Amino acid sequence: MKRSCSQSLRFPWAVFIGILLSVLPGCSDSRVEQIEVQVPAGVTVPGDMVYIPAGEFIMGHAEAPKTELGQKVFLKAFLIDRYEVARGDYRTQNPGYAVFPGKENYPVTLATFFEAEEYCRAVAKRLPTEAEWEKAARGTDGRKWPWRVYREHPNMGFSGFIPEAVDKHKSWISPYGLYGMGHNVWEWTADDYDFNGMPGAEQGKFKVLRGGLYQTHLVIKFSATWDRNYLEPTARYNFVGFRCARNTG
Repeated sequence: MKRSCSQSLRFPWAVFIGILLSVLPGCSDSRVEQIEVQVPAGVTVPGDMVYIPAGEFIMGHAEAPKTELGQKVFLKAFLIDRYEVARGDYRTQNPGYAVFPGKENYPVTLATFFEAEEYCRAVAKRLPTEAEWEKAARGTDGRKWPWRVYREHPNMGFSGFIPEAVDKHKSWISPYGLYGMGHNVWEWTADDYDFNGMPGAEQGKFKVLRGGLYQTHLVIKFSATWDRNYLEPTARYNFVGFRCARNTG
């Protein structure tokens, strides 16, 4: 039987799309494998927090000299916010904080270290230590990115910092289920910034920041789980926010 031209040129699109999805990393299944955690009896975990169990994790990287160089560090169990503190929540404790309509769920910014610390205390929490932040971001397998698989930032080519809602990008969560670690604002931690060989005159002057983006004009890069940044505690920038933590006992 003679076929028409349209029949002979018909392309099997369903097969092609299936093959394409199977070879593109992170497209067919972008879920981040989660660490199973058993919460001990007697420990209450609020809905907006995550329980991080006691134990060792790999901190820093051998080729990053101002880190813990990939050594194993033991931490007691702790609780940490699943999301960065949102502007709407921050305003409940700071009524004068301006929030544009529709931006209530974006990370709070322009808060100093002391203001972040004060907010956490007001909600019966505290700032996380640097080690707590890193363990919550990378889990126990020493991964470089919280979501494990490297990818280019989708805003590459845009000039200027563009924050995103605190609950965006489920495919970029940490192995403990935390959002915004390594791809939104830099976050204040409780620790002073120091390193081996740090000049004495600079010791105690800066606080550690974790988890933001590196941006130079049109280039945007994720920060690795072990990357450390620092600012004076009185600094106030539109790319710096925070999340809170809490002891389990």
